Amino acid sequence: MVLVAALNCGASATQLDLDECAAAAQTRANDKELAAFRAAMQRFHDDPTLHLSEMHWLDARAGACAFDASMVEGGSIQPMIEAECNAASAQDRVRDIALFTGTASTANTAPAVAAEHDRVYGLLELLVTAPQRELLADSERAWLEYRNIACSRARDSCATALTRSRTQQLKNSWMAEPFWLP
Repeated sequence: MVLVAALNCGASATQLDLDECAAAAQTRANDKELAAFRAAMQRFHDDPTLHLSEMHWLDARAGACAFDASMVEGGSIQPMIEAECNAASAQDRVRDIALFTGTASTANTAPAVAAEHDRVYGLLELLVTAPQRELLADSERAWLEYRNIACSRARDSCATALTRSRTQQLKNSWMAEPFWLP
């Protein structure tokens, strides 16, 4: 086991160091997500919908992070990109669990948020290669299944928050100039 304090995550870090830092951050984020999930399961007496949303979230995260990693496929940065995506997704899931359990809320702005998501997704779809487009479509399908299960109780506010988060995730997957700006 590598101790985080011993990792070189600063400006003089090598790519291997940065990969290890990203992996450590992913582990910390995964631990926090698992703790939040277990607490919610306990609070809601092993609710099957919450459990199902966790399974769909894991699929959605795997698809989204595979897509992100495909953007730099074969490069030395690929493991770091995938670990950072997994960590960010786990951090978002902690917030999502709060939405599911009713301990957080968002404004109901679904139509505008959905329209922005569709616009960003459509633009990104035009910019990627055919294999990346397949990964993007797979990750979108998995995310939609996750969103629909996770938000089955708090439909509007939850769906809006998850759609907003997914749109940001799509933007973050692109490493070149922002394509979504007018």
